[in-house]
Amino acid sequence: MASVETASAPRDGHRVASAAESGQRGGDIVCSGLYKWFGDSPVIASLDLYVARNQFVCVVGPSGCGKTTLLRMMAGLASIDSGTIAISGQRVTEPLASVAVVFQHYGLFPWKTVFHNVALPLRAAGVTKGEAARRANDALKLVGLNDIGNQYPAQLSGGMKQRVGLARALAIQPEVVLLDEPFAAVDAQTREILQEELLALWSRYQQTAVFVTHSIDEAITLADRVIVMGAKPGRILDDIEVPIGRPRSVASVRRHESYAPLREQIWEQLRGSSTAGGERG
Repeated sequence: MASVETASAPRDGHRVASAAESGQRGGDIVCSGLYKWFGDSPVIASLDLYVARNQFVCVVGPSGCGKTTLLRMMAGLASIDSGTIAISGQRVTEPLASVAVVFQHYGLFPWKTVFHNVALPLRAAGVTKGEAARRANDALKLVGLNDIGNQYPAQLSGGMKQRVGLARALAIQPEVVLLDEPFAAVDAQTREILQEELLALWSRYQQTAVFVTHSIDEAITLADRVIVMGAKPGRILDDIEVPIGRPRSVASVRRHESYAPLREQIWEQLRGSSTAGGERG
């Protein structure tokens, strides 16, 4: 794969050096001039985005704005029609071993146990059986599922299935974690519990994270930056820093003086996009 030596410019026009250039551990994401078409319709057009190493970025936007498509292109699961994406200085043309993806619909194999679902990507990557078992068990312990390794996905609640997905992502020890609305299918209470757990896990490991969500509240709770996308075609409307310190909890975020103004700012951007012709979701 080709090495990419330049980083895209952030919104203020000042260039930011990539992790590879600065000599730091990898994990930065550079999206430059991205275009994606479905048939004759552009889904994403002229999109530039820089995510620094160890940042947690949430992407919000109306349905059909290309959020999931952008994430899939970062993951190497969807082709890029024009432009480039580089992670840790490596151009993305296929899935990278340093990148883990957590899907909304779990992506678990129903015929495999929880333990084997978590260990499978490790074995596929050539990790020895013993090391894969150790890392799978460690990851399940981190998400509080160390006592259900012999159960099957059909025996689990939605929240537990999503914890298995997180454990599988953590087990490969990635530099970058991409999350596509992972908590959308669970009830409101479970969603907040999972947000708290993800905050704790990220504080411990601090991988670069890109999290797609429809929820403004979830984005503010989790993110260092919130990227607001508009539809038809997908483009970045705003790049908003969340000035709320860490560690965080759902409750502390809601109480913070910046929470309500941030929520209103993001909502106004989304409402404006919807009025302009985007579909709200």
